[in-house]
Amino acid sequence: MVTVNEAKQLIIANAALLPAETRKLSRSTGYVLAENIIAPLSLPSFRQSSMDGYAILHSDITSPQTVLKVAGESKAGQSDLEKLQPGTAMRIFTGAPVPEGASAVVMQEHTRLENGNVLIDEFPVPEGKNVRKIGQQIMAGSVALTAGTYLSPGSIGFLQGLGIQDVVVYPKPKVGFLITGDELLQPGSRMEPGKIFESNSGMIAAALEQEGLGEVEIRYAADTLDATIAALQLLVEKNDIVLASGGISVGDYDFVGEAMEAVGAETIFYKVRQKPGKPLLFGKKDQKLFFALPGNPASSLVCYYEYVLPAIRRMTGRTDIFLKALQLPVKYGYSFDGDRDEFLKASIAGDYVIALDGQESFSIRSFALADAIIYLPVSQNKVAAGDLVEVHLLPF
Repeated sequence: MVTVNEAKQLIIANAALLPAETRKLSRSTGYVLAENIIAPLSLPSFRQSSMDGYAILHSDITSPQTVLKVAGESKAGQSDLEKLQPGTAMRIFTGAPVPEGASAVVMQEHTRLENGNVLIDEFPVPEGKNVRKIGQQIMAGSVALTAGTYLSPGSIGFLQGLGIQDVVVYPKPKVGFLITGDELLQPGSRMEPGKIFESNSGMIAAALEQEGLGEVEIRYAADTLDATIAALQLLVEKNDIVLASGGISVGDYDFVGEAMEAVGAETIFYKVRQKPGKPLLFGKKDQKLFFALPGNPASSLVCYYEYVLPAIRRMTGRTDIFLKALQLPVKYGYSFDGDRDEFLKASIAGDYVIALDGQESFSIRSFALADAIIYLPVSQNKVAAGDLVEVHLLPF
């Protein structure tokens, strides 16, 4: 049995980056860059007005009531502009090119048009006012974004503005999910005596979708060793990560651990000193990772958030691999006995965190109401109201 920290370190040490691939920029939100991106052009690539108004030569503005002759206009997308002559002004719009000869733009709120002339009541007008310089955002040849950058909507917009269409990123892992348990009914089945509806596949698939992973391959196996091996082998052939739900405890019909060894996986650890989720198994075959999650839904989801999710993020190049953690005071006291760390389903209420009712490993209803997990090491098995505790924020 390993500790919580030991389990996390072993998982990260064995989770390797997936080989990089080229993707269309428009389909790369949520991916991580595998190489630096060099700006192919300056942004902006021409002097650009940041206001609607008039392009002028700043030295022409000699008083608060300067009058200049209007000579043409510059609108966004225009390229055939004549040089601005001294003593004249050019009507200009936001985003339009600033003509040669102009050194500033006066916003239209400080102007009045009269008989083909413009009266400017701003004085003085500094050189460069309301003019975006060439390369003000970035110069051609500079590093636009570095390897390891998470591609957010803002990143996508920035790169598209540079004319970039393809990026090299780390792909998302393919995930297979094995469900075992003769007592389980697949969704859509008719309820039978002694049976329960299987919920872990939908729950974990939803969590994976939230992380940006595609369709999960789900297979069901009867409670026999041969059936478990056969289903596991099919999942291993096609996926980078194989998850299993149930079949990992010490019952007469728990075959997942033995089946993992049969398909060639090495067990890295089995059992973590924690509650819930003690019977977690982690293994590896070549670069493929195996997680045998406990069958109880709350235990399974805790293990996903605390162990599987960091592995996925590590494989995809992210640096923020663990759930965001912060210290918050508990609204009410809590205590527990035993020699295992505890993870508590929790809800943040203002400046406090509250451990929810229904902390049993089978109870998933409380997870439906949770937005955080409280982590309490054995050394902190008694907390009073107002004590600070470590809180892991769920990725909503």
